[in-house]
Amino acid sequence: MTETYPIQAAFASALGTARADELLTKLDNYSNQPNAVAGAAKRPSDPEVEASAHAAFAAATPEEVDLELDSIGMWGLLTLAARADATILDSLPAERADNPKVASIRRAAAKHRKGLADAEGRP
Repeated sequence: MTETYPIQAAFASALGTARADELLTKLDNYSNQPNAVAGAAKRPSDPEVEASAHAAFAAATPEEVDLELDSIGMWGLLTLAARADATILDSLPAERADNPKVASIRRAAAKHRKGLADAEGRP
């Protein structure tokens, strides 16, 4: 990771470089951004990854978020960040906030939270 990509660097710092690089590579291997969102939404819950992703996006400036969201994999990472707290989507730059992928991420985060709540309610 380089300083050019502060969200990725913060994520790697929080999670560990090897684990972060492995996940980011998987997310980058999707053919397009919508597939990265869908693929990330299907991943099993991992609160450590989700919290690390959220913290990395929360610490970034709007300009840094805008730059990094040109990457396929960063949309997947944003999906995981929204699992920790969907309000992270409210801080997206205006030109990104209207993107249909944001609505998909909101739905995926809500479905994830519902699944966790349902699992906690089961004996």
